[in-house]
Amino acid sequence: MLVKLLSGKSFFAHFILGILFLLLFLGKFHTGMFTIEHIWGVSSIGLTALFCYLFFLSSKLFKSAAFPFWFFIIWVLVFSEIATDTRVSVSLLVCTLLFWHMVHAEERADSKTYAFDVGILLSISTFFYPPSLFLIGLILFNYLYMQSLNLRIIILFILGFILPMAAGFQLVYLTDNSAWISELKNYFYIDFWKNLDVIWLIPVFIFCFIAWIDHVAHSGTQDVNKRHIYFLFFLYFMNWMLILIFFGGKNENLLVFFGFPISIFLGRYIQYQNSKVWKEIILWGFLATMAAFYFRSEIIEIYNELLGNVTF
Repeated sequence: MLVKLLSGKSFFAHFILGILFLLLFLGKFHTGMFTIEHIWGVSSIGLTALFCYLFFLSSKLFKSAAFPFWFFIIWVLVFSEIATDTRVSVSLLVCTLLFWHMVHAEERADSKTYAFDVGILLSISTFFYPPSLFLIGLILFNYLYMQSLNLRIIILFILGFILPMAAGFQLVYLTDNSAWISELKNYFYIDFWKNLDVIWLIPVFIFCFIAWIDHVAHSGTQDVNKRHIYFLFFLYFMNWMLILIFFGGKNENLLVFFGFPISIFLGRYIQYQNSKVWKEIILWGFLATMAAFYFRSEIIEIYNELLGNVTF
């Protein structure tokens, strides 16, 4: 049933998913929470969802944008409390635009301003959430593996990175908000991932692993450009995994950064499966896993109550 709804060419399914996302997302934040900062955070998450949907709609990777959008909105809804952290929310939006620009440049190798644009976006993201600076690993690998690295590109990237950062620091001093600078330093303190609740998400990562294996197994029959784009998403996922391992601490909502690549892995995998039953299992299994993670406290409480009433 769900497969038939999402695989249809009608815009109706996309519209329904979008409306449900907005209602559930905005419903989590009561009116009293909407300070100026929260409005920025909520708007950033909303725009991230919009831009990701537009990517799904325009990308050559998908026959139907509804499949990846299904996975994306569920993931984002579960970790949507990140919207209360304006700086991380803005960084998420900018990182999404940064990666989309990287994918777009991969399709248009003649882009002359690519390095400058990437430098600007990485600088803005770093200014709001400093650990995102380490996405430079993905950027450098992309240049070394898929493009050419020369002095001109390096200079353009450095200029693009310096200009927004310098403007941001100047604005901070002019607005007498120097505390922002000291907070930037604090973000770089090593805070290893300590949230063991991530084990509830093991089924999702098993699905992703199956999707990776399937992609590798059929890579010989795929378009070279699509393989490169998929590989970029894999690197993006691994780059953020390393960032969160070292700087994530106990903040489970930072897992929202995985939403974009995971929706690509699962959305692309499911559209090429012949078995409708297996498609339904993945779609509903993903929903059930994310629901179990979100309501894990209540599930554990109910389990303990039932176990406490058992007598031997």
